[in-house]
Amino acid sequence: MNVPASAPSATTGRRRLLTGDRPTGPLHLGHLVGTLHNRVQMQENHDCWLIVADLHSLTTRSRREQIGELPELVREVVVDLLSVGIDPQRSTIYLQSGVPAVYDLAILLQMLIPASRLRGIPTIQDMARNAGITDDEVPLGLLGYPVLQAADILMARAEVVPVGGDNEAHVAIAREIAEHFNALYGPVFPIPQAMVSSTPTLPGVDIITDGSRRKMSKSAGNSIRLKDTPEEVARKVATLQGPGAGKSTPEALERSPLFAFVDAFVTDRGVASALKYDYLRGTIDDGRVHEAIIADLEGLLRPIRQRRAELTADPGRIEEIVVDGTIRAREVAYQTLGRVRDAMGLEGLWNGLVEATQKRAEARRRPY
Repeated sequence: MNVPASAPSATTGRRRLLTGDRPTGPLHLGHLVGTLHNRVQMQENHDCWLIVADLHSLTTRSRREQIGELPELVREVVVDLLSVGIDPQRSTIYLQSGVPAVYDLAILLQMLIPASRLRGIPTIQDMARNAGITDDEVPLGLLGYPVLQAADILMARAEVVPVGGDNEAHVAIAREIAEHFNALYGPVFPIPQAMVSSTPTLPGVDIITDGSRRKMSKSAGNSIRLKDTPEEVARKVATLQGPGAGKSTPEALERSPLFAFVDAFVTDRGVASALKYDYLRGTIDDGRVHEAIIADLEGLLRPIRQRRAELTADPGRIEEIVVDGTIRAREVAYQTLGRVRDAMGLEGLWNGLVEATQKRAEARRRPY
């Protein structure tokens, strides 16, 4: 029997939400529309857990010099989270590698899913390609990325997982593992539900060759970062192209990277519709659409930049938030790991060995 997904967190009375980010670079607009807006809204009525997933970054960045970059990259991600409105009083922000129990849980969960189920996941192939890893060089850690992600989710006993559209398959893996575990050993895990945003993926910008033909990604280098200056934002938006003013069909327009940005960032729906109508008639060109996007983006990013400046002016504050959150996560992780070991019989195995050893030691101390 499965634990119902709607069960509230035992400690807060609110459903627990978990999601995270790999510290491989600053967060960008794809993150903002993909999950960050959802996180900010949902911390009002959910118990929010946010991972800085440095273990996941090792799947494609495991060289010693790359690991040496993690302190600054972790700090950048946390500053981005706080800048968009994440409140550390209502959300637990923690460092993945600071919770060793999740490693143990991931090993146990690996036993419950075949490798063939993992090989066909498109995001694994995309991550390898972005990192310049050939099929023959894909490490076991990258293939097992969704299992470690499942361990993150199930360790926290999360019920809601906001993700971009490309990561929905990873939450499906976590669901399958949770259901399989509960069927084998008893109702230990809630069954997590993916929450996909209204803009599940955002195309990149053409600051690299064919950048807009791929989703916006830190690793691909085709992103507009949350910390970019107004000048950088304008330069990057100007690389986006439409299907051709006055020459395209409504279908081609909707598929174009330029109008994907209109749908994501032009907040006035009437203005967005007028841009599409005028573009199809040929009365405006790409440049006019760029101007509309840039104007609304600046309204969105200006307060984020202001909060970033305030946060970076308070030395040690970011580190304090991460340490506090990681201590809380460690407590919950070890509780979950204990329940898992109990359910599987592993804790009983160890305790039986200890008990037999103690009895033998006591017997040796008895007089002849």
